[in-house]
Amino acid sequence: MSHVVVFGNQKGGVGKSTLSVLYAYWLTHVHGQSVCLIDLDTQANSSKTLRRFGSDVSAVELFGAELDSGIAGGSGQRIALVPGGKRLSDIELARPETVIPAFRKNVASLAQGFDAVVIDTPPALGLRMSAALISATAVVCPIELEEYSIDGVTDMLKTIFGVRQRYNPRLQLAGLVLNRFNPHSVRQKAAMRQLLDSYREFVIPARISTRSAIPEALASGVPVWDLPKSAAREASAELKALFSLLRQRMDPAGVGALSTGVTA
Repeated sequence: MSHVVVFGNQKGGVGKSTLSVLYAYWLTHVHGQSVCLIDLDTQANSSKTLRRFGSDVSAVELFGAELDSGIAGGSGQRIALVPGGKRLSDIELARPETVIPAFRKNVASLAQGFDAVVIDTPPALGLRMSAALISATAVVCPIELEEYSIDGVTDMLKTIFGVRQRYNPRLQLAGLVLNRFNPHSVRQKAAMRQLLDSYREFVIPARISTRSAIPEALASGVPVWDLPKSAAREASAELKALFSLLRQRMDPAGVGALSTGVTA
């Protein structure tokens, strides 16, 4: 089965959509893979960036009846978007025993037609986040080195390993990703030391710095490495190094198999 990779965190504004989109671009542009990106967020930021790759199936439909046909990417491209939207909020009021199995079955079907499926999740633990984790082979947790973000790491890890133990034994934590890092911030450096003291084994040894080229590229609907500027080249080098490390951890035959326990 193809990798089904969730970018998830129970806190908003940490870069889930940014990294989901750029990871999909990286798989396609660097490795020539076909990718289906599912946007489960009502804000649909990933969908805005990738709108030209949109399919005729919306994300809310994945929680219903089995898809009648496959999903194709945009013309001449190997990315297909299953867009999010405000209707997704209705899923949180649905019956878990109905919508979660339906979503899992549809994701498994999509995984047969693409080299990878990437799922961008909402910033809260609910049915959509649970369905994504239950359907995934790996989860990536972007965090910012701020006090509130660090406080939420333990809860997110407990959620991941709880889902793995009860519902999805194949789920693997690819790692915690330090996003929007400012090397000149004393506060962020202190937060990083705190994070490493508690969760060093889960932290990916790569950081994504705060760079204007990243939001500029997303606003233009292109990967950051397509921008002809030095800041874009620096951002690209960091992102590609990060994504390479994530793929190594997601390789079942490689290093990075993580334990299923968390010390609070």
